[in-house]
Amino acid sequence: MTGTDIIRKADIFEGLVEEQLAFLWEGIRELGYRRGDRFFKEGDEARHLWIVKEGEVDLGFELPGRSASEVYALSTVSAGKAFGWSSFVPPYEYRLSGYCSSATCAVFRLEREFLLGCFEKDPAIGYKVMANLACVVGERFNWLQGSASVAPYAQVKITVHLATCGIAAGAREVVNALVEEMAKEDRPHIKMQTSGCIGRCSTEPNVTVQIEGEEPVIYQKMNGEKMRRVFREHVLNGVAHSDWVLA
Repeated sequence: MTGTDIIRKADIFEGLVEEQLAFLWEGIRELGYRRGDRFFKEGDEARHLWIVKEGEVDLGFELPGRSASEVYALSTVSAGKAFGWSSFVPPYEYRLSGYCSSATCAVFRLEREFLLGCFEKDPAIGYKVMANLACVVGERFNWLQGSASVAPYAQVKITVHLATCGIAAGAREVVNALVEEMAKEDRPHIKMQTSGCIGRCSTEPNVTVQIEGEEPVIYQKMNGEKMRRVFREHVLNGVAHSDWVLA
């Protein structure tokens, strides 16, 4: 099997012809990793687009006070799927950390500058790749938003709304604080989940607290300290913070 036969199956290269795939193959580097190996860390300069050849990759937040390989996974990328789209979006920084989550994994890596050069020489490649990339991003957000509907039953559900706007506004700090507070409590009826943007980007990070039998409460402009207080005072003791509630 040739290199172009392999990358032909990648979601981001769908619709490209043999000549175009051969052009892209010239800039591809194949790399191998073992479980726990990190591809990049949140905040690192995003200079590469990645495609999983074999195995699985977890994308998520690193947890404070835990080993470097422990990550709160928001999504898992399997063979044939691309990740690292932040390399095409200002400020060109990875929004999440990426780790090998299978025993081993093989990936293809492409330099952003090489890809941009390909797009300039053959605009048809650029159009198809960027159109496919938009579909990839859309599917990831749809999956994230839909994950709320498959969360297990719980008397209390805390939803941190995560999308590009929420992450940029500091949602990672909110998630970390919530994970730490939940770790202190043996409360199996309290569940944390993630969802997409609620359409109020100016009020991010947003968090929804839903206690069984009560109306959901959406908090706005959250940070780590606010999340800790909401957890202790609202979730555990039933006293909502009206000053932080989204009107």
